[in-house]
Amino acid sequence: MSARPHRWPIHLLWMSLYPVVTLLAANLGQVKPSLGVRAALVSTLLALGLLFLSRVLVRSWERAAVLATGGLFLFYSYGHVYNALHSLDRGLGRHRYLVPVFGLLALGLYLWVRRRPSLGPTATPLLNVGLALALAVPLIRMLFFRGFALEQAVQTEGLQGTRLNFSGEWPPPDIYYLLLDAYTRADTLIETYDFDNHEFIETLQGLGFYVAECGQSNYSQTELSLSATLNATYLDELIDPSQQGGQDRAQLWPWLRHNQVRTLLEQFGYSTVAVETGYYWSEWEDADDYRAPQRGWLAGMSAFEATLARSTAAWAAIDALPVLPAFLVRDLDRSTEAHRERVSFVLDTLEQLPREPGPKFVFIHLVSPHRPFVFDAAGNPVDDDYTWQLSSLGVESYKQGYREQIAYLNGRIENIVRTMISESAVPPVIVTQGDHGPEEGSSQDRMHILNAMYLAGHGSDGLYPTITSVNTFRVIFNTLFEAGLPLLPDASYFSTYDDPFNYQTVANDCTAN
Repeated sequence: MSARPHRWPIHLLWMSLYPVVTLLAANLGQVKPSLGVRAALVSTLLALGLLFLSRVLVRSWERAAVLATGGLFLFYSYGHVYNALHSLDRGLGRHRYLVPVFGLLALGLYLWVRRRPSLGPTATPLLNVGLALALAVPLIRMLFFRGFALEQAVQTEGLQGTRLNFSGEWPPPDIYYLLLDAYTRADTLIETYDFDNHEFIETLQGLGFYVAECGQSNYSQTELSLSATLNATYLDELIDPSQQGGQDRAQLWPWLRHNQVRTLLEQFGYSTVAVETGYYWSEWEDADDYRAPQRGWLAGMSAFEATLARSTAAWAAIDALPVLPAFLVRDLDRSTEAHRERVSFVLDTLEQLPREPGPKFVFIHLVSPHRPFVFDAAGNPVDDDYTWQLSSLGVESYKQGYREQIAYLNGRIENIVRTMISESAVPPVIVTQGDHGPEEGSSQDRMHILNAMYLAGHGSDGLYPTITSVNTFRVIFNTLFEAGLPLLPDASYFSTYDDPFNYQTVANDCTAN
């Protein structure tokens, strides 16, 4: 090994980190950066293993590092090539063809490095600089995100100047906001999904809930919808309309963590309770009480790690499933175990919270019945690939999976809200609400949501069949805390994921019975 620092082959380290950091940067706000630590460590160990193996083959540390870096490149590019070919032609995109091709490329790389004794000294500085620059790009994106996403949001006209006044005996009611991702309303479940949800609705009504028959979301995507709900205002009040272009949802993330509803309740004396969601932008890790499943370092792969593995030559191991350990088969092939664990953890936690002292504001973003579908109606585990594509599974498979999630959730939610009502020291406020409708359906269906509220024994004060989620906390603050907030016009705006701020107004065509 050269004594000159510029000849040290640190490019191998850059190469081992690059795929992990790039995947993290591509999913900013969706996953915690800490999820990449174990993957980076494994990748670095793999790089060291290749380095020592290459040293045996070419008998030079510098050339061995070049060979190992090239080997890592082939390893991490395999899955991308496979997926590209598979999307073009399923007959062509097969491991049986691609594995031999990559094997020949690896052999060619070895022969090329072995026959060039001077390769190490010439290639090392170039690889060091080139891969360092390549790694710097996603790192800069991540650093920018970390500074922006945790920025404290400023007040807007939404709730600015609002004062809460509680005239009853202290403590005031606990407030539970249960966001059930993609849970649609009863009429859409009947018409589009052939699922009768009236028994669940009637159970909630029997417990004292008001269920908005014609409830709609204000926006068709979670980040947009949740931002409006938790700040009790439309997005034009949160971000400059001139900046609402492209796909930059990151400008909403400060409003999700440090939203006005949370700030107002904390200032009034509420503690905040939050549970892991699986999406970094909706995780309140700075809550007074933040809860997440305990996971050891030897636990199965996370969804992030499984996604990374499927971009590598490790994906070819799927052809050898019968000889792989069971936990790797589960995670590589379906990668739903972590999601199932999280859903169960959230639901179990909710059953325990009523016994905790208040007043507390509990924020739950449960990514269900949104896919992946991980339970059948009875609560038994099922598998659904995170890489689900409508074209491969079909509409009916999606509808069946969605129905099963609804049926399972209904039973759990019924028990949970009964517990909340019966075991709370003071009758609580419970909002059980969808953020948007399911993926399969029209733009109209996408705006239809379950919207059920239990207002601490106040009945249906201030509530009406066509209420949208932007008015949720305006009604709560008016009913419980004499806030005197005017209700906003109920409007719904549909947009596509690729163009989130290009809205199409969706009228509410529902007629309440």
